[in-house]
Amino acid sequence: KIKLFPDSIEALRTLADHNFAVIFITNQAGIAEGRIDLNGFQRINNKALDMLAPSGVKLLKTYVCPHSPDEHCECRKPKPTLLLRAARDFKVDLANSYMVGDRESDIMAGVNAGTKTILVKTANTPVVSPEATYTASSLIDAVKYIVNN
Repeated sequence: KIKLFPDSIEALRTLADHNFAVIFITNQAGIAEGRIDLNGFQRINNKALDMLAPSGVKLLKTYVCPHSPDEHCECRKPKPTLLLRAARDFKVDLANSYMVGDRESDIMAGVNAGTKTILVKTANTPVVSPEATYTASSLIDAVKYIVNN
């Protein structure tokens, strides 16, 4: 039951054409809440990665926080822990990287890690973030901004 936003493949293909790589950073409180286990999350993540493969983008890794907000862990966005770990693992220059997301916690994780940030407006999230470097109307809009800047 995984559905991609309509412009996901095109957006990631554009990143691939410009030699960008992608790392996913995700909060998954459903694991802590027992709605899904880690193996179930991995199956869903693998299916999503398979769906995105035709884009040709280099998907380096998915970092997941399996904790609920009540656990006050160190890896849940907006804390920058997973971004910092990814930067260390893949030698990413955070100051010249973008954190793209559709929630305030995504933007603040990027700010806290020292990245540029892009808030993508989706039908699911009427979020406003004055801290975002850029607010995009769609994923393809965000990618065009990245490629042009």
